Amino acid sequence: MTSLAIVVPLFDKREFIGEAIASIAAQDAPPEALILVDDASTDGSVEAAERALALHTAALGDTRVELVRRVENGGPGAARNDGIERADCELLLCLDADDMLHPGALRHMRGVMNQHALAMAVIGYASEPAGETFPELEPLAGELQPIEDGLFLLADPLRTAAHPEFVMGRASNVIVRRRWLGAHRYGSAQLNEGVDLWYRVLKDIAAAEARVGLIAAPLIRFRILSDSLSHR
Repeated sequence: MTSLAIVVPLFDKREFIGEAIASIAAQDAPPEALILVDDASTDGSVEAAERALALHTAALGDTRVELVRRVENGGPGAARNDGIERADCELLLCLDADDMLHPGALRHMRGVMNQHALAMAVIGYASEPAGETFPELEPLAGELQPIEDGLFLLADPLRTAAHPEFVMGRASNVIVRRRWLGAHRYGSAQLNEGVDLWYRVLKDIAAAEARVGLIAAPLIRFRILSDSLSHR
């Protein structure tokens, strides 16, 4: 099975990190590596993460778990970058500390990445409490080539990425083969840093004419908090 690493940036998400970890531990195909990077939290998030990891030790038994503690807060991009440097698996997925994976999500992602030789896949999500879902397939119909039920190929990835109804980077809804990251990393912006990173990676993938897919199933539960940048 293709190895997969999940990077979770953590900053003051004590209330939610346990659910995020539980959703990873509950996968029927757990990741080979789980790297949590605490960005100098002040609310006991590290202790909450440690309790959750201890609770799910058996389920995560074959997963290499690493909890990294940053001394100074650098923002979510910096925390993800620290995790990426430690992610030595073939596939990489970032998951925000207040989001969750749908049961079976990792097996589904790995399966389509391997079966269809994808360099990158953009993943569907459902948000709460707003009830926002991605993707809405009808507006994107002209951009998508069906491969199988719920899976589409982006015929012109850069054009699709510019479509107003296409979302790449929100809710960390991208899985990628680690080698395509190259030297690309998250920038210092606090908003849309994921959109920026994945567009830069996508340009390299498109130039090499590698395959990019869209997984329509909402495999990520994306929580929109009242104080989050996404909400504001």
